[in-house]
Amino acid sequence: MKTTAESEKKCARLAAEIRRILSSGISLSEDVIHFIDSTFSNPSLEELQTLLHDESNCEKDSLIELLFFPDEAMQLELEALLETLRLRQQDETQLLNFLCREPLTTVFRFPQKKDTLNLSLPQDAVPVFISRLRIAKHLDPKLRDAIDRQAAGDACRRYKVKLRNSGFSAGANKIQFLCDFFEKMQPESHDFNESLDFALSLLDEIDANTELYRALMAKKRFFLRSLEKARQLEKRLEKNNPETLLLEGKPVILVDKADARKKMLIIDRISRAIYGKTEYFEDFRSGAEQVEVRSDDDIQDILKRLS
Repeated sequence: MKTTAESEKKCARLAAEIRRILSSGISLSEDVIHFIDSTFSNPSLEELQTLLHDESNCEKDSLIELLFFPDEAMQLELEALLETLRLRQQDETQLLNFLCREPLTTVFRFPQKKDTLNLSLPQDAVPVFISRLRIAKHLDPKLRDAIDRQAAGDACRRYKVKLRNSGFSAGANKIQFLCDFFEKMQPESHDFNESLDFALSLLDEIDANTELYRALMAKKRFFLRSLEKARQLEKRLEKNNPETLLLEGKPVILVDKADARKKMLIIDRISRAIYGKTEYFEDFRSGAEQVEVRSDDDIQDILKRLS
């Protein structure tokens, strides 16, 4: 159990590092700048400053939260320290006290406009900022070791940040799956990050006792059925427009076919890497023929058989 003195020392250390990062300034991403321009009609720096200091403007608080949202660059700088400190949920109050002792001021840089904006984080917005750092979320030691063995430097920290930000609830089954994922999916491969994003999304959907191979195959069937529904919809739209179908009570559900195909390929890569196999599907109509999905060409072949 950590003593109060130990907790205070660790929180003071983290607070000092956060101040250092903020004092060095923040370069706003293109996504943030696009949001500001589209939401506030491409404001000038003076207009933006006026908005941020207008207490009567209902959008001021959300804009401040957006500007001070801990982006990946900030989290990468903090990750090693957070891993070392091993703070708890109750330490957030102590960290809040340290951060609110003096104003938290930073310089925001607009790369394309070559403008800068000086702004202090209001004290009432500090709790939200802290909560987004997820200081009390720690990787399972077994998973952390697996990542350390398979990745290094910025890549290693980036994976840990991604897992810190993920929403899935940890459990022995899921932790083992992720350990196998990092050990067998080759982090240096071009599609590793996309596969990891898919895996984390799947883990967030299932409960702790779900067998992961079965979950992957269920998801694969879901995407194949989505492709079949898209084919059926396209055939109906050859004869009727969407409005007619809606009037007839028939759903018009758009399916991103390219995304569905990509996700099926990702599932097969994960399944083969971790389990050494993938599942065979029966033809939806006859139930007689089994087809394995190995590539986009196989998916196209299945769709032809279904047509």
